[in-house]
Amino acid sequence: MALEITLLGGFSAKADGAPLALPTRKAEALLAFLALKPGVTRRRERIAATFWSRSGEAQARGSLRQTLTTLRKALQPAGVPGIISDGDTVHLDPEGVRVDAARLDAALADGGPASLARAAELYAGDLLDGFALAEEPFEDWLAAERTRIREGALGAMRRLLDRHAEAGETEAGLALGERLLALDPAVEAAHRAMMRLHAAAGGRSAVVRQYRRCRAALKRELQVEPEPATEALLKELAGGDGAADLKTAGPAPARPPGEKPAIAVLPFANLSGDESQVYFAQGLAEDIITQLSRFPSLDVIARNSSFAYAGKDAPIGRIANDLSVGYLLEGSVRSAGETLRVTAQLVDGLSERQLWAERYDVGRAQLFEVQDDITAHVVGALAIRIDDAVRERARHAPDESLQAYDLWLRGHDLLHRGTVAADDEARALFEQALTIDPHYARAYVGLSMSHFNEWSCQAWDKWEEKERAAYENARRAIELDDDDPMAHAILGKILLYRRQFGEAERHFERALALNPNDTEVMALVGLSFAYLGRAEEGVALCRKAIRLNPFHPEWYVGSLAFALFFARRIEEALEISGSAPVAYVDQPALMASGFAHAGEIERAQDCAARFLDEFRKKITFGREPEPGEPVRWVLHVNPFLRAEDADYLTEGMAKAGLAV
Repeated sequence: MALEITLLGGFSAKADGAPLALPTRKAEALLAFLALKPGVTRRRERIAATFWSRSGEAQARGSLRQTLTTLRKALQPAGVPGIISDGDTVHLDPEGVRVDAARLDAALADGGPASLARAAELYAGDLLDGFALAEEPFEDWLAAERTRIREGALGAMRRLLDRHAEAGETEAGLALGERLLALDPAVEAAHRAMMRLHAAAGGRSAVVRQYRRCRAALKRELQVEPEPATEALLKELAGGDGAADLKTAGPAPARPPGEKPAIAVLPFANLSGDESQVYFAQGLAEDIITQLSRFPSLDVIARNSSFAYAGKDAPIGRIANDLSVGYLLEGSVRSAGETLRVTAQLVDGLSERQLWAERYDVGRAQLFEVQDDITAHVVGALAIRIDDAVRERARHAPDESLQAYDLWLRGHDLLHRGTVAADDEARALFEQALTIDPHYARAYVGLSMSHFNEWSCQAWDKWEEKERAAYENARRAIELDDDDPMAHAILGKILLYRRQFGEAERHFERALALNPNDTEVMALVGLSFAYLGRAEEGVALCRKAIRLNPFHPEWYVGSLAFALFFARRIEEALEISGSAPVAYVDQPALMASGFAHAGEIERAQDCAARFLDEFRKKITFGREPEPGEPVRWVLHVNPFLRAEDADYLTEGMAKAGLAV
């Protein structure tokens, strides 16, 4: 058997062509980390710090052991040696493993003409394109490696393109040049090589068009004019007047201060040759517009405006500029045997770079049945990727240059760190957003979430103060925007903790009705439904959130584990918990109860010890807890509607050695 790992343009792992099911995002990230350089050993200490930077050393190493165990189990179908541990080091055995990025590195190291061609062919996109993990050391590693590989691949393409131009290999050169410029539109040397190739083919007008593309890209990307060498080449190849009356569309405008990112959905192209599919292509785009409009964080251009570009071959930059949007979604429907292939691409209107793409193969008979599912996948992914793009810019920008929406995203990012210091920093950003826009409901949602974090997980000694602040800010958010699903979800959660179950449930239902595609709302409500005795519904919601957001944070997994536990699906709950063992402070207590109910008392006791360690560090801050205090805390922060659920959890904890 052979293990094929793809890292360029995204992530996938296959054994003899069959996809391998990896349990969590961190398991995928760890495999990618080791696979980039198979055979090269990594120290456990470095890996733990890279993937569990917010955990203590002992906890991080424990999480690493657990993830390695689940990863080895997942790799067993590949029939290869897999991951090897040797004392304090870990590596991926290269035997029977093919990794596209490693093969690219080997081709770049060789540097010969055939190797350059192989490198160009292998580079299918950025390293782990679209992959995200809420761990700064991992993101820093990924950014550095992504830049290294991208620059190496682009350099290989430029050298190969020059060879094609020198040899007059027009067809191969133009195809390679288009690939190169799609990856980086502002490579002026590539534009010059393309101009020479067009001239060799006798296309004077094509030379001028290429120059125009070059000039527009440089203006858009770098705000500069073409180099003298490019101007001289135009004069040489186009007879001296080729630059006359050149017009460019100009870049899409920057997002106005304080405004949300805007997106236009273009009509999907029907490439199937079947006129009956026009209605499906158009309906799909219309559904996506409708569902995107549910996200309060996005401005969505109306159908009449974006559909005006149907059948027109206008440049992306011009459309974005005309519609004053930062992002465009385009797609197509094409026949592929007995199936139709639906594609969708999210494009940055300023750089014209593709930010996200997906493909769906649909049986003709099920075409309209799966339309809602495709819409949900596209809409969920789009909202996440746009937020990621804005957050990434905001993360590296000075605070004073940020606007309300950017401040919300940056603060929201901080909340996931789960520390008092991060919550304080997030609160400052939300307050700053309110000085820009005093009626910005999302800033109040952020303030509520920051107090909720401390109330439920970090400030056990300030319960009433933090609970009141969380409640008041959530209420204020809904007063300002009753259509914000996250505001309703947070207020519902607070009411749930107040044991006002009926009112909490109404807010959860309202949140889901407002936006059934918001994965964060799904995961939060899914866990809450488990507390309300609707555990199976909670499981379905959490699984859907994970399916629609492959870049999910670990707390999604924790929510699913709790829902599975209270659905009495213990084996599944323990398996999913093992992939993110400390997604919540009390998750090890849940695992202790689960293993005890499963009759595995020794493992239950290990989890109980891990929970007590977490409790001392994050709840009592080093103070030795009073007898029974940890279990009382677990029961307090898990607001059960049904006494039998609380009893089930308590009985298991008692068997594991945790008693009131």
